[in-house]
Amino acid sequence: MPTVNDPAVIAEIAVLHDTYEHALAANDVAALTRFFWDSPDVVRYGVVEHLYGAEQIKAYRVANAVIITDRKLLKRTITTFGTDLASVMCEFSQVARGKPGHSRQSQTWVRFPAIGGWRIVAAHVSLALPPPESEWAAYADRVAGVLALPLAAPHRPGVVQNLERAAVIAGPLLAHPLPAGTEPAPVFVP
Repeated sequence: MPTVNDPAVIAEIAVLHDTYEHALAANDVAALTRFFWDSPDVVRYGVVEHLYGAEQIKAYRVANAVIITDRKLLKRTITTFGTDLASVMCEFSQVARGKPGHSRQSQTWVRFPAIGGWRIVAAHVSLALPPPESEWAAYADRVAGVLALPLAAPHRPGVVQNLERAAVIAGPLLAHPLPAGTEPAPVFVP
């Protein structure tokens, strides 16, 4: 069984991944090309592209300069197996082509001593799915429809958030058991 998560190997991959990220932000095609294994067997799946082999990856990079700004690494997990195999899984936010997004990236790195070190042999980038809407978002939409009350898009998140908070506040009260025979509060009429 190979050693899993050797701190020295993790540190090595972290530096390489950081350097890769800098090259990506600078759209340094030459540096990005050097990170990938120069082989017809390397694979990179992007958000919309499916690239097989080093030549396709390089050609894509040359033809599709993506202007990325405000790229922030949100979470990164590096797992190593022995001294020659690692995976990097990360989530990041970025603005690409002027559009903000939340994405995921996975990379498999292999050390090739004969060619000078680590190379990415497989990579995948995908957009993260938006979080599912809460039941309160659907409730807000239904109630607005029943009441014929327009719920403007800029105000909808705040309305949903207030419904969620009210449910949390009311939760303990509604969960409290009432003894049998408890009378409801009296109704006073003028």
